[in-house]
Amino acid sequence: MSCFGFRVIFLAALVAAACAAQPAKPPAKPSASASGTVIGRSGKPLANARVFLGKLADDEEMLQAKIGFAGLPIGHTDATGHFQLTGFAPGNYTIVYFPSGSSSIAPAEISIKAIQAVTRSILPGMKGVEIGTTQTLDERKWGAVFTLLKGHTFWGDGANMKIWNATLRRGPTGPYLEVRKGSIWQADFTDKAQVKLECWSF
Repeated sequence: MSCFGFRVIFLAALVAAACAAQPAKPPAKPSASASGTVIGRSGKPLANARVFLGKLADDEEMLQAKIGFAGLPIGHTDATGHFQLTGFAPGNYTIVYFPSGSSSIAPAEISIKAIQAVTRSILPGMKGVEIGTTQTLDERKWGAVFTLLKGHTFWGDGANMKIWNATLRRGPTGPYLEVRKGSIWQADFTDKAQVKLECWSF
C-alpha cells in the first residue's frame, strides 16, 4: 500500500473516531407559547390567579383518568385576567387555577375519575335534561376530594345524574377545574394561540 493510501485510511479513521466521540444533540425543548384570559361567567376577570397547564392522560382503567403537569409551564394572570404560557408542545391541554389569595401549589398529577361518576338524580323523573338551569344549585361535595361550587348543573338521565357544567375545587383550597358538558375543559393550544377560559361559578 502506498503512503498516500495509508494516509487516506488513517485520516478517515480519525474523522470517524471524532464523530463517534461527539455527544448526541439533546432533543429540542418545546417552545410553543400561548396567551389568553381567565374570566368568570359574570364577566369579571380572575385577577392575580395562578394558572397551570395540564395534560389529560388515560390509565389502565379509564380514559381521561388524570391530569398531569410535569414539564408544563405555570403562569399567572394580571389585573385584567390575561396570562401567557411558554415552553410546551402544541396540543390539547386544560388549565387548572388558583384564584388570588389561595394556595398555589399543585400536585404532580390529579386523578379526575370521580368527575365521571354518577349519583342519584334529584329529578329522577327527568331524562336527557340539564338540571340546574332554572334553579341555582348550592355548593356540594362530590366524592372524597372535590367540591362543586354554587351554580353547577347536572345532566339528568332518569335515576342517575352526572356533572355537566361546573367549577370544581379540589380539597379545601384548590386547584380549581372546569367541566363542560360532562368533560374536563380543554382547548387546542397551538403556537401563538389565544385562549379564553370562562370559569363557570365566578
